[in-house]
Amino acid sequence: MRDFLDKVKEVFEREWSGEEKVLIMLCCVLLGVIYGFLISPIKKGISFGNNNGNNYNEFADDYWLDDEE
Repeated sequence: MRDFLDKVKEVFEREWSGEEKVLIMLCCVLLGVIYGFLISPIKKGISFGNNNGNNYNEFADDYWLDDEE
């Protein structure tokens, strides 16, 4: 266990380039977002749609034929 902690300490004490810092920050943010989605409570279920009241009504089979005549 002590060896593992020494290796972790060694990683954080080294020099980091700008690209590595940005990549580490981006990974931490994305992991935080994923973790937040996984632990968030779903109170009213999951619903896909905008619920604006617009719906599709099925017409009779010959409805379109009446317009062409």
